[in-house]
Amino acid sequence: MKRASQISLLSFFLTIVSCSSFLNGQNQNKTISKENIKKANRLIPQVVQSTTIRNEAHPLSGKINRFLKNQDNLNDFKLTGLKRNDYLEIIEKQVRAMLKYQNSKGRIIDPVEKVEKYYTTPCFAHSIAVLAFSGKLKKTDPLFESGVKALTESLNDMVNNRVNGNHGDFYTWPVMLAYENFKPFVNKEVLNSWNTSLKSIDISKLYAFYNKEKAMNWILVHASGEFLRAKNKFTSHEYVERMLGFQLSNFTNSGMYNEGGNPLSYDLFARHYLAGVLQLGYKGKHAEVLQDNLWRGAWTSMFLQSPFGELPAGYRSSHHIWNEAEQCVLFEIYASAYSDLGKKEEAGAFKRAAMLSLNSIKQWIREDGSGYVVKNRFPIENKHGYERYSVHTCYNMLATSMLAQAWQFSNDEINELPAPSDIGGFVIPILKPFHKIFANANGTYLEYETNGDQKYNPTGIIRSHIKGGHPQLGPSNGIAPLFSGENTYMATGPLWENSDGTWSSLAELKMNPSNVEILEENTHNVEFKITYDIAPEKSQSITEIISIKDHKIIVETEFKGFEGKKRISWPMLTNDGKNKVKSQISDRFVELVLQEKNIRFSVIQPQKINLISSDHLIKHVNGMFKGVFAEFSGNKVIYTLE
Repeated sequence: MKRASQISLLSFFLTIVSCSSFLNGQNQNKTISKENIKKANRLIPQVVQSTTIRNEAHPLSGKINRFLKNQDNLNDFKLTGLKRNDYLEIIEKQVRAMLKYQNSKGRIIDPVEKVEKYYTTPCFAHSIAVLAFSGKLKKTDPLFESGVKALTESLNDMVNNRVNGNHGDFYTWPVMLAYENFKPFVNKEVLNSWNTSLKSIDISKLYAFYNKEKAMNWILVHASGEFLRAKNKFTSHEYVERMLGFQLSNFTNSGMYNEGGNPLSYDLFARHYLAGVLQLGYKGKHAEVLQDNLWRGAWTSMFLQSPFGELPAGYRSSHHIWNEAEQCVLFEIYASAYSDLGKKEEAGAFKRAAMLSLNSIKQWIREDGSGYVVKNRFPIENKHGYERYSVHTCYNMLATSMLAQAWQFSNDEINELPAPSDIGGFVIPILKPFHKIFANANGTYLEYETNGDQKYNPTGIIRSHIKGGHPQLGPSNGIAPLFSGENTYMATGPLWENSDGTWSSLAELKMNPSNVEILEENTHNVEFKITYDIAPEKSQSITEIISIKDHKIIVETEFKGFEGKKRISWPMLTNDGKNKVKSQISDRFVELVLQEKNIRFSVIQPQKINLISSDHLIKHVNGMFKGVFAEFSGNKVIYTLE
């Protein structure tokens, strides 16, 4: 079939597809019906529904095809044991923990900030509404009425243009989802009041980024909310079409969404809303372009996911637990779409990726049922590793609102099958605009920051996740000034002594590598080489050959043109805010143990080294760190993480 006829047929499908209700969940029938295919065609382009994905369809086509070929060759695959209702378990614990912070009007008052913050209240309403719709929450439970009250108050704020913190852009999506879920359970008086409010909203006053053309996730969030308002006949689709048209140029060839600073958390933040819009029946003039971009982005995200289910680190809002919640939404959507096509291998991979994300979130639940906002265990009053906008109530409820969407898109009949993060066998450079390299062999994974922003991330290896180990021990992010203090930079990587006795590091430099080369890619061994011309006028360069083999990361670093001593730095976690890390330091290795999981940093060569452990504690998003430095005088060093 030629491309033109494929597009024509796809457009025909999108035209005749009726907007199936989000509230009915996914089709549970195993038979592939015409309706299943129509649903799948909202999300998966027909041109890639054949067995093999052609090169022009996706930059990772070869890696995707190789993954699917190797998917059933993983001998030590273990199921997470998680199911659809595990989403509800986390949601219920969270909202019950938040209930004590609700005031008489229905607002959620943050216990640290002492005021309502941002879009906490509408997300709280949506989370409770899904519990009610699922049947897990009865109308007689006081929690039900608290959700109704929260939705009513949120709508009042939207109509009266008094939304908290000028964050009206984030209200409409959870408000509309709460409305749809609560609708079957409330009386006519309440429903009529809600309907009146939803018709009366003045979006030119509600949205901080109303009618803007810039690359900004806020715009896609409120456009997605407007789609739901239009779907429910409270407004027209005109504004949605205009906003979506402005944003299409912000997608990369790999289907990722880029805004200022190249944040990986907000790449997926924007896309998970749009994937929901397609799943819920958007069939406007941008449907085909969105479908193509979002399908490519879904596969890219699955390949970038850590084996521990974590979203990659990268610029602002990294390491928040909602990072993994948004992965749950996206991966559940595509698991169900592939299932609707009868493609169980792809569906199983996306289901697995969703369950890995959910399992990661489960590790960060506090004793009261709420979550840690970021991946450390300090008391919430400390705001350790928080962004200036991170708030306990808001970001917990954002996460549960996302999990509520994941539950509604989820299909329990899809069986977990190995995901790319389980199998590996790939090196993925995403250099422009995200300046990252990802590598994975048999479930051991690393993330390399090729040009650190020097605010959130330094240059070098910023994440090492060893199969069977503990993700935060790797470490799981580099050290940079925002959380660690002015002029504080550290990655796993090289330093060199200057002629005046001072030290410089690759971590602190903001420069692109002169060369990146993939040397090996198979499930048991991957290898790549990266070179930096540090000072071309002095013929100074550093080359790192990084391989992953036998659940071990092996790094060979060569210095050229440097006369003084050299070092390799390794950021060593000392505590996560609650648990102290046990450490053992010898003359050639350092071993850390946390929650009965360990990691070892070892220097293989040269034979003559000086292993230095700093006494200086460094604040870090995951806890408190010290620097470990392997010092030597030669030009080449080989070290491992295992």
